[in-house]
Amino acid sequence: VLAGLIFAKKSHFAFAAGLINASILLNVAHLNWVDPEITNLVPVLNSYWLMIHVSVITSSYGFLALGALLGFINLISLILNIPRKNILKLTYINESALTIGIVLLTIGTFLGGVWANESWGRYWGWDPKETWALISILVYAFVLHTRFIPKLNNVVVFNILSLLGYYSIIMTY
Repeated sequence: VLAGLIFAKKSHFAFAAGLINASILLNVAHLNWVDPEITNLVPVLNSYWLMIHVSVITSSYGFLALGALLGFINLISLILNIPRKNILKLTYINESALTIGIVLLTIGTFLGGVWANESWGRYWGWDPKETWALISILVYAFVLHTRFIPKLNNVVVFNILSLLGYYSIIMTY
């Protein structure tokens, strides 16, 4: 919702996409009833660094999900021949959302390293979660830097990549 609210003044589509993302994520969060067993936290999970790390990472997921949804809206708009001015505006908002998302994702990954050092005595262990977090950062770095590659510097490629890039976040999650 925060991602949608930040970009609401620039476009009503961004606000609507933020609400759609929030409803999807709340629906996924509601799936925790599948395993009703509540147990005590293991000591490694009882850390304030974990809370900071998870909140920053989760907020980055919101911005990146907004970018994916705006990429999808832009691709549908291109198919429906919506005026190019509107598509460029949403692509700019998409790029801004992805930029905020990758900054938060990178900060959150570093905070995860701090938490890992406090919990296990190492900053990085190359486990699947850590590896996919790094892959996600690299994927979005590539998406945001395609504008510097002449053959990839167009609206269609950027919006396709912003949509496909979210698969790395799903894999990380």
